[in-house]
Amino acid sequence: MICPHCQTSLLYRQRSGRVCSSCRRPFALEPKESPFRLHDLRVHRLAEKLSDGRGLLYTGPQLYFAAGRKTLPSTGRTYTMAAVGYTVLIVVIGVVLWATGLVRHGPVAVGVVVAIVAVNVLLLLARPRLRRHATVPMQRSYPDFAAQVLRPWQRVYGAPPPRLARDDLPPSTVPQPRIALLCPDRPTLACLAANNAPATWQLALCDRVEQVPPEVPVLVLHDASAAGIGWAWQVRAALGPRALPLGLSPAAVRTARWAVRVKERPVDPVALPPGMAAADREWLLDGWWSPVAALPPARLLALVQRGVDRVAEAADPDRRRAARVGFLTWPTPA
Repeated sequence: MICPHCQTSLLYRQRSGRVCSSCRRPFALEPKESPFRLHDLRVHRLAEKLSDGRGLLYTGPQLYFAAGRKTLPSTGRTYTMAAVGYTVLIVVIGVVLWATGLVRHGPVAVGVVVAIVAVNVLLLLARPRLRRHATVPMQRSYPDFAAQVLRPWQRVYGAPPPRLARDDLPPSTVPQPRIALLCPDRPTLACLAANNAPATWQLALCDRVEQVPPEVPVLVLHDASAAGIGWAWQVRAALGPRALPLGLSPAAVRTARWAVRVKERPVDPVALPPGMAAADREWLLDGWWSPVAALPPARLLALVQRGVDRVAEAADPDRRRAARVGFLTWPTPA
C-alpha cells in the first residue's frame, strides 16, 4: 500500500503496527485487516467522490455502501460453489477408494467421471432454483465497518474522514415548512439535514407519519424493497393525495449501474401496490432490494429536487396546463 503521509510504497512487513517504516507516522487502516480491504488513501478518494467536488457532506452508511458495492457477490456463486464442492468431494472419494485397494484403478476412474457428470447435470437443472435462493449480502455489517474503519480513523487522525456527517444528526427545524419529506431511514435524513436541504426547500424532515405537519405535500422516500414499497403504500393510504411517491422504485434500480443491489432469501408473498409490473414484483419477492441509505449525497439531493419540482408544478396552474398539453403538442400561433 501507499503511505498516506509520505507516499512511499510499503510492503506488508514495512508497515507493521500500522506505522510507516519510512516516515514513522501512523496510519488508520491496514488493507489486509480492514473491511473491503480499505486503506487511508482509498477512504480519501471515496470521500472526494461522495462530496461530488462541491463539498457535500455524507454519512457513515453512504461511505459503507460506496466502499462495499464492488465486493458484492453474484447470485451464481451458490451454483459455482456447489459444483466445485461436489466435484472435489467425488475426486477425494475416488482417490481414497483407489488408495485403499477397495476398487481397482479402472472402475474408480470411470465411476469418478460418471459421478462428476451426473452431479453437474443435476446442478445445472437446479440452477434457477439455486440462483433464486442465493443471497447477495454486504460482506461486512455496518457496525463492523464503523468499529474497524471509522473508529480507528478517529483515533489516528483525531477527526472523522473528510466531510463525514453524523448518522444521527437531528433535522433542522423549519418554522413554516412548504413541503415535508417522510423517510424511515434516519441516516438519509441526516444527510439531507447536513447538506442544508431543510432551509433550501423549506422542507420538514420526518421519519414517522405522526411527525408530518398538516396540509403540506409529503414526499415519500423509502428503500426499493418489498417492505419499503409496502410501507409507502400504507403511507399513501393514510395521507391521501398529498403523499407523493419519491422512490426508490424497483424499476429505477433493478438494472441501473449506480444502484447497490443486495439480496436476501425469497420473501413470503406480501401486499404490493396493484399495477406493479410483473418483473418488478418478482424481483422484490425473490428477496432483492436496494437501500435508500446507499444513495450518494448528490443523487439523493437531485431526487429530492425532482420531488420539489413536482410539487411546484402541481401548485402552478400554468405549469399544470403545459404538462397536460405536452411539449411536442404546444400550440403555436396561426
